[in-house]
Amino acid sequence: MNRLPTLATLASVVLLAAVLSGGCGHMREGGSPDIVSGFYDGDWYGPNAERPLGELTCTIVPRDAETWDATFSATFGGFGEYEVRLEGRRDGAKVVFEGSIDLGETSGGVFDWAGEIVDERFTGSYTSRFINGTFRMVKTSPEAAAR
Repeated sequence: MNRLPTLATLASVVLLAAVLSGGCGHMREGGSPDIVSGFYDGDWYGPNAERPLGELTCTIVPRDAETWDATFSATFGGFGEYEVRLEGRRDGAKVVFEGSIDLGETSGGVFDWAGEIVDERFTGSYTSRFINGTFRMVKTSPEAAAR
């Protein structure tokens, strides 16, 4: 028997994305700027890539010279907030992130996340047993996103 996802399930799925803290001006070893770290703001989408399901923010912090951690915060109809941590690594001119989280049976089970940052744009997708979708964010500041 297939069950349709509940509001809480959908919220859990998308809201997996969100709050990594870091600034925009980090310096890497050797003095090179870290252009990946910082705050990103945008939306997440379900099957309809033109109709957002909620807001999504992400804070990215460096782990070491070539890897990052991303923490997302997402809303779904204003009913909740969820966090998921993704690990990132450099792949040519972009940084690629991926991760998985198990929200439990009642909240949709395992969600797999993948995304990439290119030119201050963080885009990607998520999949689960109940819903698949995408996300799109741009690098900004928390203050600018709050306006």
